[in-house]
Amino acid sequence: MLKQVMQALDELGAPKGSELRLPGTAAPIAFGMMEGMAIFMNGTDLPAETYARSDINKTISGLRAALGQTEALQGYWEGSRETALYFYGSSFAAMQAAVADYIQSDPLCARCRIEQIA
Repeated sequence: MLKQVMQALDELGAPKGSELRLPGTAAPIAFGMMEGMAIFMNGTDLPAETYARSDINKTISGLRAALGQTEALQGYWEGSRETALYFYGSSFAAMQAAVADYIQSDPLCARCRIEQIA
């Protein structure tokens, strides 16, 4: 039964580094196959006209198109100086390469940073 639960979680997109902790067991059981990529969008240091003319929803659509259907936006975080977009897929390196041209073309992506998160 435990094997089926872990397999189901993997199929649902559990990120690498996930752990299952069961009562009475000494060590957690690792699972997860997806790698994560966070794109931190600069929210304060771009020209004011860039923010006024840009639409984050269009940027998200462009990033999704660059990534294709195998990778997915799983969430976001809004801070006081930046907004992070969290994507998960089978390979961080492949996702980073797939969005490289789009990031260069979208003014809202100027000064963004990309980090591996899982």
